[in-house]
Amino acid sequence: MVQAALLQFDLPRVNIVRFARIRSREEIYNILDMVQPKKDIIAYTVVNEELAQALRVESLNRGILALDLLGPVVEALKKVSSRQPRGVPGLLRRQEEGLSPKIEALEHAWKESSGFSVSNLEEADVVILGVWYPRREEGILMLAERGIRAAFLILDPALPLFPNLEETVAHSVDKPVIGLQMDVDYLTRVREERVRALGLDRLLYKAEKEVVKEELDFAQRVYDKLGCQVIDVTGLSSRDLVNAIMSQIKKKREEMR
Repeated sequence: MVQAALLQFDLPRVNIVRFARIRSREEIYNILDMVQPKKDIIAYTVVNEELAQALRVESLNRGILALDLLGPVVEALKKVSSRQPRGVPGLLRRQEEGLSPKIEALEHAWKESSGFSVSNLEEADVVILGVWYPRREEGILMLAERGIRAAFLILDPALPLFPNLEETVAHSVDKPVIGLQMDVDYLTRVREERVRALGLDRLLYKAEKEVVKEELDFAQRVYDKLGCQVIDVTGLSSRDLVNAIMSQIKKKREEMR
């Protein structure tokens, strides 16, 4: 819905950041800390009335424009059905009991490959950070085919770091945290080709060498701070990258024995 609305405007450099499975007031407050009043908009689908109310009140207090996308539909259904909504979050995504690890990993891949969610890092078998993951969906699905649930987080110096990222990663002692690095010229060339192929000339600035270098330098500082294992993905195929990631997972599991 947000994408459809954006298409009605000629707006350059619009970033959409998605947060899934919000379960507490603390998560809401952490997200609102990242929002710039009068510059950013929050569009939400929170079905738990207590959390939705907390989001509405706190957004109002901070002068943040917050749009409830799901509430009006729920209210309309309540009126025509004469029934009360369950108010249970995650019903659309809830997994059936007894799913195999491979199916679980595939479900996880479809849900968590956006690069903007930190809500389910504890469920992942590996955490991958980077300014770009070449052929991301393909790679994450290849890992899922091996029963590996991968969480991928995008790093961008133009955006705040994810709330509590350092603390969350520090607690991920049983899983590898991998940073993806690559050659500046390689990423510059790939980005330019992709932007031109998609006809997104307004994003050509992302393919400027200075911008790419700034992003990669920023990512390296994050990796150093978090103590990540770093994989150079320059020129790697999806299969080669997956094999490198699997090697790190195997190494971590052997260390935990």
